[in-house]
Amino acid sequence: MFYAGLRLTGIMFICLWAVHPSSAQPSFGKTRPVKDSIVDDNRMDVTDLARLVFKKPNLFKRKENSPGPFIVAIPYPGYSITTGFAAVLPINISFYTNRDERKQLSFFNSNFQYTQYKQIVAFTLSNLFFGHDKWELVGDWRFYRFPTYTFGLGSATTLADEDRINYSYLRVYETLMRRVAENIDIGIGYHLDYHWNVSDFNAENGIPTDFQTYGYGRNSMSSGLSVNFLYDSRNNANNPKTGLYFNFQFNANLKPFGSNSNWNELVIDLRKYVRLPTTWTTSLAFWTYAAITTNGKPPYLDLPNTGGDMFNNTGRGYALGRFRGLNMVYFEAEFRYSIIRNGLLGGVVFANLESLSQWPSNNFVYFKPGAGLGLRIKLNKRTNTNSAIDYGFGTGGSRGLAFNLNEVF
Repeated sequence: MFYAGLRLTGIMFICLWAVHPSSAQPSFGKTRPVKDSIVDDNRMDVTDLARLVFKKPNLFKRKENSPGPFIVAIPYPGYSITTGFAAVLPINISFYTNRDERKQLSFFNSNFQYTQYKQIVAFTLSNLFFGHDKWELVGDWRFYRFPTYTFGLGSATTLADEDRINYSYLRVYETLMRRVAENIDIGIGYHLDYHWNVSDFNAENGIPTDFQTYGYGRNSMSSGLSVNFLYDSRNNANNPKTGLYFNFQFNANLKPFGSNSNWNELVIDLRKYVRLPTTWTTSLAFWTYAAITTNGKPPYLDLPNTGGDMFNNTGRGYALGRFRGLNMVYFEAEFRYSIIRNGLLGGVVFANLESLSQWPSNNFVYFKPGAGLGLRIKLNKRTNTNSAIDYGFGTGGSRGLAFNLNEVF
């Protein structure tokens, strides 16, 4: 009954979400309009499937010309390696800030979770367009109460090195972007990462840990400004088939802004998409990600780590924070294909490779591979939005499921 309930709740969530045209997990700087994908009446999503199953043509009818706001809120079960099973409540509010032009859809995308391991996760991602869609305010606010594990520094650690920790966490990121040319945006942002009530249980019980050696404290704050450059020529931000995405961000955490120390970080996010000349829809996607500490010493919990990108997606096959270091380089490739010609079901095969620098040498010595496959379910054919279910595995027995709305990258 429990698993049947999970399936039923999942189907309800997919069908209701499909009514709504917005993205559940947008990309940073999503300033390109999502092109209408209804070019073939034979294309199908879960809304069409529901109409066929229940034989009601008007079921889940889309309001094609509605200016919004569009609101979706329905609980569903979730799962990840780090959280175990979770009760999840998403709330998505989308609207056109320029109702006359209706080019860019602004939104507040919130998510509240309580997990099997007694973790509390709450976050709100937002994209607000104004000034005839030439300006965009990108927000990322989060609160965690998060008992979990860390495994030390570098890429040579094993699962036997697990160290139980707990902390509360507040993130406040706001970035103002301005369109300066076709596909190009620049901007400035403010970033706050505050951890408090931090506990390293091994260190407090006299067992040496990398956390303690690096610098263990009951709280830490990183606060400062960023400069941002974005080039985005993707044909669709939810599920790209062609185009290039390049995001450059330089973060300066500064004591005058409340940071515990002065330290700087360079983040580079590069993605390339190639559609293959096949009869069925197939494409290749490539992702290069780097987070490099250029100066100073970040707090331990703010160090680059597995899953430490904006949407916690690097390193499928490994738990969040599995590897951690002063610098990180990451590579991933994915083959995407349709299982059914109408696009309702698709699949992916992926492989990734990551390295976190060793401490204290800060050299890249070990590279950790990951791989896996996944299923894609078309939630909305207008926006080409998918539900993603992936199974990944890494070295040392690491493996597990991951769920996403929209593609991982």
